[in-house]
Amino acid sequence: MAGGARRVSGVELAVTGPLDLEPTLAWGQSFRWQPDAQGRYVGVVGGDVVRLTRTPAGVWVESAPTAPGELAEAMAAYLRLDDDLPAIQSRLSADPHVAAGIRAYPGLRMLRQDPWETLASFILSQVSNIPRIHRTVEALARAYGEPVRLGGVWRRTFPRPERVAEAGERRLRRLGCGFRAPYLAAAAAAVADGRLRLGALRAQPYPAVLEALTGLTGVGDKVADCVMLFSLDRPEAFPADRWVLRVLREWYALPERLSYPAIRAWAQGRFGQDAGYANHYLFWHIRESSRG
Repeated sequence: MAGGARRVSGVELAVTGPLDLEPTLAWGQSFRWQPDAQGRYVGVVGGDVVRLTRTPAGVWVESAPTAPGELAEAMAAYLRLDDDLPAIQSRLSADPHVAAGIRAYPGLRMLRQDPWETLASFILSQVSNIPRIHRTVEALARAYGEPVRLGGVWRRTFPRPERVAEAGERRLRRLGCGFRAPYLAAAAAAVADGRLRLGALRAQPYPAVLEALTGLTGVGDKVADCVMLFSLDRPEAFPADRWVLRVLREWYALPERLSYPAIRAWAQGRFGQDAGYANHYLFWHIRESSRG
């Protein structure tokens, strides 16, 4: 898809399994989606503003693409409509804690995002919260992205790694990136000059992808697992933040000081290729249940 002030087009994607747009788009996988006054979700995917509306049969997608077929293909991939979510949920429901999360959020799906945007976003997520990450990512786009529109809606694309690397640490700090600024600048430089070829990582085995990502300054196992899960087709990735660590202690009686590699081995041994989905259901189930 390419940006520009072209005629708005729409296409309906059929969705055979459950899909809830709010938790899928706005609950911490991606940080560019915003609800409008009509309850539609507006975001930027690639070089286009995209607007999504849930319909009885699926999702109505609006953008300004070259052809509706291109838009349908791109958004079906982005929303991971190729995942057999009922089958995944059926397998995971053997675990009572994950089953409770599935009952609470049956339409929560994973996304397949752009790897560079995902890497940058999760570098910025460190020691932060979802509203602040949204603000920082949007500030980065406003400063260095390209303007795009959908009808009367104007947004900016996520900036290319070359632009972020060129901005440098000092300017990134002024945007609110804080201590993460040098990590973001270094990652942008590695992607821009070809030392890190993110697209090629999709075809690599999990250990090789983990090694490549954690070789970046400021990128640890948790950020690497988020990038793998949300953009690089590694559904066995199991990001372990403080909420997931709490799950493991309180619901599974795992030792408090268990190492990250040991947590990964436990999760992948228990949930296999569905570990990422299990992680997301557990994460949101404990977060929301803790609010009560």
